[in-house]
Order: sequence, then C-alpha cells, then structure tokens
Amino acid sequence: MEIRQLRYFVRIVDLGSLSKAAADLYVAQPALSKQIASLEAELKASLLVRSSRGVTPTEAGLAFYRQAQSLLRQLARVPDEVRSTDASPSGVVAVGMPYSASNILAPALVAAARECLPGIRLAITEEGSGQLEERLAGGRLDLSLLYQRERPSPQIEERPLLVEELFLVMKSRDRGEVALADAARLRFILPGPGNSTRQVVEHAFIRAGLKLELAAEVDAPWTTRAMVAKGLGATVLARSALYPERTQTVLSIRRIVRPGLSRAMNLCVRRGETLARAPAVVAQVLESVTARLIDQGDWRGATLARRR
Repeated sequence: MEIRQLRYFVRIVDLGSLSKAAADLYVAQPALSKQIASLEAELKASLLVRSSRGVTPTEAGLAFYRQAQSLLRQLARVPDEVRSTDASPSGVVAVGMPYSASNILAPALVAAARECLPGIRLAITEEGSGQLEERLAGGRLDLSLLYQRERPSPQIEERPLLVEELFLVMKSRDRGEVALADAARLRFILPGPGNSTRQVVEHAFIRAGLKLELAAEVDAPWTTRAMVAKGLGATVLARSALYPERTQTVLSIRRIVRPGLSRAMNLCVRRGETLARAPAVVAQVLESVTARLIDQGDWRGATLARRR
C-alpha cells in the first residue's frame, strides 16, 4: 500500500467521482482505477460502489476512508513536528466546538493562542456534537469539545472538562427560579432529537411524567434566540449560548429547579492516537482558558468537572 493510493482514494470519496478526482489529481482515469483496484485486491474488500451518478464508499470503504484521512493528516504534521523539536510548536491545529460553547470559548482561545503560541494557526469548526464526533473519528479534527451523548463513539477518548447548567429562556418579564412542572406549560423551540440538550430536556420531562410541547425544531442557537425573542416559544439553553447576555435585553433567563437540568462537556481526541506536540499544547491552553472563563465569572452557569 502506497501513500499516493491513500491520497487518491480520499480524493475520490471527497469528490464522489473518479473522473473529477482524476482531473483534480492530474492522473489519467484508467491509471486511477487501476490503483483503486490494486487497493481492493490488497485489502480483499470492495471499497467503492460505482453508478451512473458517481461513486460512493461501501461500509468497508468508509472505514478505510477514515483511517486514510487520519494517516494522511499525521503525515502532513511530520514537518511541523520536526521543526518544533527545538522551538515553539507550529502548524495548523483543527479544533471542533459545539455551537453554543464556541460563542464564548473560541474568541478566548484564539486570543490566548495568538499570545503564547504564535507558531500555531487554529482551524475552528463549529457544528453540533454529532457532526463533530464524526469529523474527529474520521481524522478531520485534532481534538474537539463534545457534549456528553447517549452513545459515545468507541473510537473517541473523552476527558471531563465542565458541566453546564441549563436555563429556561423566553420573552418575558418574569425572573427567578422556575419549577420544571411550571415550565412544562409552555411550548418549546428545541434542537432535533440527536442534540444533547434536547435529550436532557426530554429525559427530564419523561422522568417527571410531563408532556413536552414543541413549537418548532431548530438546531442553530442564534436562530432559536431570534425566534424566542419574537415570542414564538420558549427554549432551554446554557448561558454560553446567550453570551454576552447584555445583548439579550428582551429575554428572561430563569434557573430550572425540581429538578435542575445540566449537561457535561468533554475534551475529546481519537482513541489510541498520541497527540502531536502542537495539538497537545492547544489542548492544555484550551483547558486553561476554560478554567479562567469560569473563575472570572464570564462562563456563567458552568463549573469545572471533577477529574477521576
């Protein structure tokens, strides 16, 4: 198996077409097909399904694609690792953050990295935890923050980072705590079923024997805030999703009690893979920045997780 075969295969899957990949790679299509056939023979597995609309990876092909991405990413880091041995770490570090956490953490992390890690360029991806988990497992991210999920991937190693309290947010003058049973009288705008906050809310309602009424399902927190500000429904959010709160003048933010709701956030890397120097240093800075935001009171409703 050759490195060029890995690059060829990844590009074919990315573009979904042998002809497009051949043009992009400046390789004749018959030669490209021959390289893929050689890979399939060596692996004793069919990697691609060909159709009139292009190509798609088989289940085996998808597994190989993820491994190939990870290997190519590690190879691309080798020059930076060598140059960093006697100097400050350098290179591009890909970091994943859930939408709400990036609202408060991304600016602080970039500022800290610019000050103490001038040789590193951060590539920050903001998505839901499900998409970030897939990117991390596939080698497209060096590390990622992920909210605790019902079925975490066995390919990912998780380290507890913090716990965020969840709040009832609505267009109202009401203040103070609100019991879950009272909040259940409202109609909610929440993310889709795969979202961690949605799962926390649903499980709390089920355990309390309450019915959850949905006005709409919206994944993007900024769209949810806009809809709530229009009085179209209430929502449940961590305060990081509302940062800075001085801009939320029309919204009521109330602690939910009996029971309180919270979600855990973990710092995650691929299982069994030792972090290169640059990502390892960024992970340390990320933990330090998180602790500072919490200690200074900027990350309201969050507490650092207890390490086992």
